[in-house]
Amino acid sequence: MNHVHEVAQIANALRLPPDVRPALERLAEVQASAAVCLPAPAETDDLLARLGVAEVDRSEIIATRPSLNKQPALWWLLDRCHSLLVNRMGTGGALDPWPVLSRELGPAARYFYVWVFLSTVADVRRYHLERGIPDDLSWRVLSTLGVQMANYRAIYGEGGLHTQDWLTFHFRGAVYSLGGLHFERQRIWFDAERRPGVSAAPRRGDHALGLHIPEGSLSPDLVEDALHRARGFFARHFPDEDHCFATCVSWLLDEQLQEYLSPDSNILRFQRRFHLIPPRESNDNATMVEFIFKRPLSGLDALPSTTTLQRAVIGHIRAGRTWMFRTGWLVW
Repeated sequence: MNHVHEVAQIANALRLPPDVRPALERLAEVQASAAVCLPAPAETDDLLARLGVAEVDRSEIIATRPSLNKQPALWWLLDRCHSLLVNRMGTGGALDPWPVLSRELGPAARYFYVWVFLSTVADVRRYHLERGIPDDLSWRVLSTLGVQMANYRAIYGEGGLHTQDWLTFHFRGAVYSLGGLHFERQRIWFDAERRPGVSAAPRRGDHALGLHIPEGSLSPDLVEDALHRARGFFARHFPDEDHCFATCVSWLLDEQLQEYLSPDSNILRFQRRFHLIPPRESNDNATMVEFIFKRPLSGLDALPSTTTLQRAVIGHIRAGRTWMFRTGWLVW
């Protein structure tokens, strides 16, 4: 069967819109790895628990276990996504976005990408072992799956996963959780101007570590501890990569926050660590609201406003203004 006809059949079976077909065509070209191996039913609950998935989600996930015979289109997608992760194990950079499945497919769609990651646990664990990464740090970064699923339930009121593209970094050895931050192995994608008093400036293609901020404190001591841990970790486990710089792409670096927060706030202290590159035009209100409130932007009027940051976010949006994700860098 040629790819065009095969993709058309898969898209129709999964009720995907025409604009998704180019992504499916690229997946159709993925070279198959070893056959997909899902965890045995008796082992799935324990594995999900180890990945930080809440009990209320675990039972629903197990009920949606994909089947080659009963759901050939879903299995086709599972096989291609699994093979892509395995083939790109150890690499950095973003993969092509995976198709967002139709909600008409019900829980099978909402939990589908959980099964892709379950099928890849053994492969990424093997990669971690080859790099000498301790067991506790291996499971810690993979348990980001449970965190992301908890966020989905808080936002949408039901179980599922919508950040599958972000988790592809965790399940191919590109991101690690150290201290209170996540660190992504990456390459610089911009040319920065040299700053006075700074020893160097990043150039396109340089190795770097991307800082990602999960929920929790951003106290200077916590940040310093995470940076210290990361320096030792990457020098030890990835000595072939010279990480001279660190980057951060976040709403935390939006200079508009300076209008609302105290200069001594942890957010602005974190912000001042970075040199910012020129902003791009963007409207990231929805992403910011989801991160801070675990609610959709459509529910703005019902959001709590008990903290300075919450009031700032809501007031800024109600004034017709937009929040931006800014990019910053620092010398590692």
